[in-house]
Amino acid sequence: MEDRAMLNILLSAIILSQIAPDELRDERLLRSCAPENVGKSLPDTAITDFLNLRINSDATNIQNEEQVVYNPLDSMNIVAVWRDFRLGYRRVGYGYSFDGGATWHDDLFVGTPYPWDSDPGITVDDSGNFYAVVLALTENFDESGIFVFKSLDGGMNWLGPYEVISGVPNVFEDKELIACDRVPNSPFKGNLYVVWTRFWSTRILVSRSTDGGMTWSEPLQISEDFHSVQWPVPVVGDSGVVYVAWVDLSSYQLKLAKSLDGGQSFTQPLVIQPIRFPYGYIEPQLTVFAYPAMDADISPESPYRGNLYIAYSDENLQGDHDIFFIKSTDGGTTWSDPIRLNDDPITSRTDQFHPWLDVDQEGTITVIFYDRRNDPNNLLMDLYMTQSFDGGETWTPNVRITSVSSDPSAGCKAGLIGEYIGLDVYRGRIIAVWTDTREGTQDVYAGFDTTRMSVREGTGAEPRSRFEVKITPSVAVKKLEIEVENPSDDFLDYEIYGIDGRVVGNGVLSNRHSSIDISSLPCGIYFFRARWSGGQKVIKFQKIK
Repeated sequence: MEDRAMLNILLSAIILSQIAPDELRDERLLRSCAPENVGKSLPDTAITDFLNLRINSDATNIQNEEQVVYNPLDSMNIVAVWRDFRLGYRRVGYGYSFDGGATWHDDLFVGTPYPWDSDPGITVDDSGNFYAVVLALTENFDESGIFVFKSLDGGMNWLGPYEVISGVPNVFEDKELIACDRVPNSPFKGNLYVVWTRFWSTRILVSRSTDGGMTWSEPLQISEDFHSVQWPVPVVGDSGVVYVAWVDLSSYQLKLAKSLDGGQSFTQPLVIQPIRFPYGYIEPQLTVFAYPAMDADISPESPYRGNLYIAYSDENLQGDHDIFFIKSTDGGTTWSDPIRLNDDPITSRTDQFHPWLDVDQEGTITVIFYDRRNDPNNLLMDLYMTQSFDGGETWTPNVRITSVSSDPSAGCKAGLIGEYIGLDVYRGRIIAVWTDTREGTQDVYAGFDTTRMSVREGTGAEPRSRFEVKITPSVAVKKLEIEVENPSDDFLDYEIYGIDGRVVGNGVLSNRHSSIDISSLPCGIYFFRARWSGGQKVIKFQKIK
């Protein structure tokens, strides 16, 4: 026991001495230039039809580390932020769209007191005001601060910057993210929360704003002393409970603390999941953290309201990286066993990393991640997606979002592509943002499902047909009974997919009521997808006997 204790102390000391702020690690590189998900490795299955679109106007330098969010009052208005090197050094760019992502306008944030900006995050309040958080720093990393910008007009113009923290001597602020309380039953609705890591003796800190981001509270430490920690992720859950999860690199664990009083105090950290690979590098020198991509189901419409969900990357027993999922149904006290989300063979020895997770208003969980399954050399990467319609119990076959694979070594000899990507889903409409190298350098690309694009009312464009599709029973023997509410002249194409992603049936629904014979299907889980000119509906069912 004494030997083990001494080994743990030595390992912790090594980690504490080697970990550095993300910006410092990035600068060094730049200067050098559980149970698996049910499914099998199959050719790409296009359950959704994603358009890939570059959203940054600059094509001369690198852009990476993206986040994105819909306007809850106008889903045609989308705002994204990213790290941007168009001036030859690190800044933060932003882009906005008012047509559902079809066209974008972009620029750089200005006004922070330090020459460099980095590590952006973004959120939005119930009134449609956007808040972007940035890390500002000097070229030699001796001073740093965290600042918030606010937009009242859909991302076109920005107020601020408003100081969260700045100029603290002998420390370095790093890896900040922001969350807003938009929970209908919260007594703290409208509160903003910024979380970050403070170096050099690392701590997880939280600051809150109760006046729309103009002023911020004194930072509150929520992690333990003498632990090497990084990558805090904030989420506001049901009743306004604030959750912050992070990676503990010294104990190889994911941890979580929560606040019941609007961020004024937090519980002691709780271990929620042991991990094998908290932080390190994969080829070609890509920084990978087991960060907790977390979201909470807060929708009154969802049958899973109150649940917490986390996706994270970790090393498997074969030595490559997979995406895992855990959930809590009791406010973060207990957590499920991990589920492997990527459905390539567990022996494939290809890496999956950089996940992001979002829960929409209907309780659907969407997870995206980088995936190298299409390259036998385990280098080129694509963006993949999977979804759960039953609170994380089962997951759809993985879907490829990118139409072209990216080489992470393109545009930067060190292969640095940033440490995170972005995702938001509004009533089934997915917007994903990632780093893409198909044009020879690192660009910000957006992917969205063209079958779910709509037009804003009053534009003169044809409104999309609206259908409600229901199937009964959800556990079937011989037939599916299909009910279509509010049908128009549109015909509904349908497909039935097996859990392995293969199409096992298809046809056309033209009546209010239809019956589909499934007697020849083997027993198992299936997905029924109805598509029309303006959208789609995916429903899971089970075939028995």
